[in-house]
Amino acid sequence: MSRPDELLWISQAALLGDKRAFGRLMQRYHQRVRRYFLMITNGDRALSDDLAQIAFIRAWQGIAGFKMLSSFSTWLYRIAYTTWCNHITSVKCHLSIDEVSVSEVVYSMCDEPPPDSDRDNYLRKAVALLNDAERNCITLYYLEELSIRDIEKITGYKQGTIKSHLSRGREHLRAVLKKSDADEK
Repeated sequence: MSRPDELLWISQAALLGDKRAFGRLMQRYHQRVRRYFLMITNGDRALSDDLAQIAFIRAWQGIAGFKMLSSFSTWLYRIAYTTWCNHITSVKCHLSIDEVSVSEVVYSMCDEPPPDSDRDNYLRKAVALLNDAERNCITLYYLEELSIRDIEKITGYKQGTIKSHLSRGREHLRAVLKKSDADEK
């Protein structure tokens, strides 16, 4: 749930149109939203920055309609997810692999993680091979540490579908990382 200072900022932004209060919310969530976009765009920093900016503009435009039926972060990730879906629909392009900020939690899914020196490279390749739904679910669940219920609100997928995407995504990551490890030997 939202923290008391966050509730104050949301109220000020929504009811009074206070840009400074919204700026505080943006400061709190900017890195998380950008990290989300970095993972689902396979590390395209410029695209991630553009999408994050669009998501925050949409959040500012829609803050008055935020009904607090979920946490602010869930509402914001829903906007980010919709921004991504709109981008994919309008551009229909294949994204290239670039630098990605990664979390150790992804490697905890693997039976035998790759050596430290090659981890980032292995992970970028593995995540790039996931389909959009798997990449979104893996990113939201493991890196952003959101609950399945929150992911359901963000993506519109049913809980069973999310669990399926997580399971298949983990299996795909394991298979790719094991194959990469075997290729190195």
